[in-house]
Amino acid sequence: MSSVPLSIPDVINVEAEIAYWRKQHADGNMKLPSFGHYVPWIKFACDSLISHPRAGDRERDEAFQAHFAYQIMPRLTEAEAREFVEQVWENVYLRSQHDQNARPRLSAGA
Repeated sequence: MSSVPLSIPDVINVEAEIAYWRKQHADGNMKLPSFGHYVPWIKFACDSLISHPRAGDRERDEAFQAHFAYQIMPRLTEAEAREFVEQVWENVYLRSQHDQNARPRLSAGA
């Protein structure tokens, strides 16, 4: 677990998060040609905060690994998916004007 106490934003607007990343994709700021490959990761990132607000980084990493293992023919590598989930978390915290240092982190394959 990180040394910073975890604090989850009061409101996480999943639809707004999807819309933000859809615009990033439309602007050419994302690698894959189909935005649909990113949606499960956006939902995972948001759901992991909403469903398990007190989870530590290790628990979030385990949930990430399980989610990745269930992907059929993933279009993102594990490292790319891991990085993207952390970008989503960062954006959620920026949007909510929540302390950036309180956001979770995925360990590098703990």
